[in-house]
Amino acid sequence: MTVTLRRWRADDAALVAEAAADDYTAVIEGLARGGWLEQHIEDTLARVIELDGVAVGGIGAARRPVPGVAELGYWVLERARGRNAATDATTELSRWIFESTNVERLQATVEPWNRASQRVLEKSGFQREGLLRGYAAWGVGRRDVELYARLASD
Repeated sequence: MTVTLRRWRADDAALVAEAAADDYTAVIEGLARGGWLEQHIEDTLARVIELDGVAVGGIGAARRPVPGVAELGYWVLERARGRNAATDATTELSRWIFESTNVERLQATVEPWNRASQRVLEKSGFQREGLLRGYAAWGVGRRDVELYARLASD
């Protein structure tokens, strides 16, 4: 299985629609808000994840107010999970960001129950830094998340 990353395009609307049918992905990514695809087409740090040439997910990073820091996020359609697409995409995008931008720290948050996503980060060179209590506000109410990070010097 070969994972590749490419820029978002207007014809990725079907991929976004399929992802929006997954309640968890839709909430975490905010897929219901208008203009999501257009925003990601313009985002220089956002990519489509392809598995053997088929679009199966998305990955990107958002710069934080702290200089040199960006936060990584990713999702993979249910039909493509368990095939290392997220791990390979996370490894590749992290390498590209460190080589091509002034980002020196990539961080990611994941809910404590989401062991699959924690494994993706760990296999991609991220280290768990701790629990952030009540940090996230996805969906209804505040949520705890685990913080992971990878440094350019790692």
